[in-house]
Amino acid sequence: MGKSGVISEKDKDSKAYHNVIVLFKIYRSVSWRMQVQIGQVKHRFQKEYGTDVDSFLESIYQAGMDLNEDEANIRPRVEAISSSNKFLKLIDESVELMRMYHPQGERYYWILYYTYMTPHQPENVAEIIAKLEPHLPFSSGINRSTYFRWRDNALKAVEGILWGYEEESRRLLEHYRDMWKEEI
Repeated sequence: MGKSGVISEKDKDSKAYHNVIVLFKIYRSVSWRMQVQIGQVKHRFQKEYGTDVDSFLESIYQAGMDLNEDEANIRPRVEAISSSNKFLKLIDESVELMRMYHPQGERYYWILYYTYMTPHQPENVAEIIAKLEPHLPFSSGINRSTYFRWRDNALKAVEGILWGYEEESRRLLEHYRDMWKEEI
């Protein structure tokens, strides 16, 4: 990204533009915000319409109503939830694919899970390593450098899966990387 904050064509070709670690760093934040949005929409629907979101949307679609002329601003909220859900699902599916087929997939899965994907953010690397111990058979403990090496390898494995997706998935990931930037 340039100093102006605008991404140029030259920047798009750089390795930093496809930085998977940035995506994982925002995963917990997007997940939390999505849950808050879902809760707000559910509460609003129940209060205003006396039904849940799914039933409401099903009745709208069956009746042939168009959400484009939505006076209550339902459409933007539903689209935001849908978009966030697609982001999380894409990451989850990529991690699960890596878990199932990569030679070190199970180990890498737990490293990514405890480092980035759990609802509770660990305080430090020592806490992550302690949580990893039960998932690493024949391990008498791992040291910090091993953890970081395995974490980097896990991120590279998922990165290979993510950037192999169709162009639409790539645009979705780029959108969320920029939209949900956290202070690093």
